[in-house]
Amino acid sequence: MSGEYHGWDQEDDHWRFADVIGRPKNEFVFVIEDFGAQTTARQALSAIMSAMAQFQERVQVIQTDCNTRLIMKLREASLLRVAEITDGETKQWGILGATAKPPPPKKRFKWKFWAS
Repeated sequence: MSGEYHGWDQEDDHWRFADVIGRPKNEFVFVIEDFGAQTTARQALSAIMSAMAQFQERVQVIQTDCNTRLIMKLREASLLRVAEITDGETKQWGILGATAKPPPPKKRFKWKFWAS
């Protein structure tokens, strides 16, 4: 797998990353329109992180049933930070940050008492 190309490919006015379809909204925003019915949460995260690296701009995801399900899974796993955006009648998720692995669980502080 290392050394292989894993990026977005342009097809006419849309871009494709595996089964994921997106397009530039303007010069500052890239919109992911559809993750596809068979896309896993891991593949969705890869597509988002690749879009953030390749386009160097803000990434947004249109809210559909399939897209929202994947975004919520990634949020619950602490792999993705998002904000809800309303653009006219279209609702979208704005991607604030993504990480490949979840943060480690916080260790609780334990008091230690030594006998004197």
